[in-house]
Formats: sequence, structure tokens, C-alpha cells
Amino acid sequence: MTALVVDAQVLKVDSIKLQCVDDLFGYESFTYLNWDDFEAIFTLDELTGSVITAYMMFLYEQIKNGPKLDHGICFVSPSAISPSERKSKRKHIADASRVVADRLSTRKDNDIIILPYNPGRHWVLAVLDMKTYTCYYLDSIMNSTINPVLRQIIDAAMSLYAMQSVNWVKAKCPYQTGGTECGYYVLKFMKEVVEEGIEILANDNVGEGKVVYTDKDIDGIREGCSSYGATFVFK
Repeated sequence: MTALVVDAQVLKVDSIKLQCVDDLFGYESFTYLNWDDFEAIFTLDELTGSVITAYMMFLYEQIKNGPKLDHGICFVSPSAISPSERKSKRKHIADASRVVADRLSTRKDNDIIILPYNPGRHWVLAVLDMKTYTCYYLDSIMNSTINPVLRQIIDAAMSLYAMQSVNWVKAKCPYQTGGTECGYYVLKFMKEVVEEGIEILANDNVGEGKVVYTDKDIDGIREGCSSYGATFVFK
């Protein structure tokens, strides 16, 4: 049904605007989804930053307006910290670390900071626990190492915000078996942290011990993301 709505309506316009009604990133925020974004979800293709942001909106609204318990979580925009071809590496790290530091200063009582990051055609996730100054790193590629640029960004942000060093932990998590699932895995990681809190990372229980997420797990993410985006078609 969602695919029928998208085919009938989204193809008629360049894109649809998704407006978050609350303080998702510490400032008024929105993103745009086009037909290609929905098509990627329907066909399990690579996800764009717009889709990642849309799902963050979905999770945030569930925390604030829905049944999910608020574990003290806030989000950082992936487009604000992921690299851009228009910036040098040094400029990117400086600007992104300032974004993270600013978010830390506006987080209020939220101690869990969720930071999706794309260093280049691959999504990873950092989750910063401000109570213990621990940053958990989740990557769906087996035997990967912590991305050095993301590490520099968060380390620099913590120096700006609190003059505090960070303990980095490569979290145990399920691994992808194909070439395009990384974005869906990051969305699933975020969902589990939102639902269970930081304990799921501290206890090495992301994915409940699964080595690989099942088709049902990923299909649930795809359904939630596409259905949420489709609700904005007629707004």
C-alpha cells in the first residue's frame, strides 16, 4: 500500500518535505524525500542521509509522543557531521566537531547521544554516553576498525565541550552479509538503543546475540521508515 501511494503521489512532485514538530537536533529540523529514496527502501538499496534522518524523526516522535520510554536520548544530524566534497578534511573535522559540541551544550538532561555517520558509501553509528564518557562504535562490517575521522570529530567535540577524554568501545553487533544493508543495520541499532537504553550496549546485547539480522528484522525497519515518510505525502 505504501508503494502504491508513493507511485501515485511522489512521482508527481520533486520531493516531499518532512518536518519534525519538536527539537530533534537542538534546532528546527526537516528533510526531503524523493521517489528514489522510497525506491531504495522498497528494493533494499543503499540509504541516503535523508532516509536516515527521516527514521530518526520517526524514533524521536515515538519517544516524545508515543509509547516508548524516554531513556534520555538525543540525536545529531548525519548530514551535519558526515564529510562533504566541498570541504577539506581539516575543515570537515573542525566544523563537525563544533556541531557535536553545540549539540552537547543543548542536550538538556539527555545523556545518550546518537550519531549516525557516513564516511563514504557506508553507514556506521556512534553512541556517546555522557554519564561515563564512553563512546560505543557500531559497524555492520565484520572486523572493521573505528573510523579515525569520526573518532577525531567526537574527541575534539569533547575537548571543546568538557575538556574530557573519551573511552572508545567497539560494540558487539550483528554483521551484514551483503553490500547495501549498512543503512538498515544502523537504523536497527538506533531503534534498539532507543527502546532499551545504553544498557544494551554496556551488556553487549545489540541484536540479542544474533550474528546477522533476520529478513523480518530488516523488513520491520523498512516498513516503519516507508510508512512514516508516506504520512507526509498529503500534508
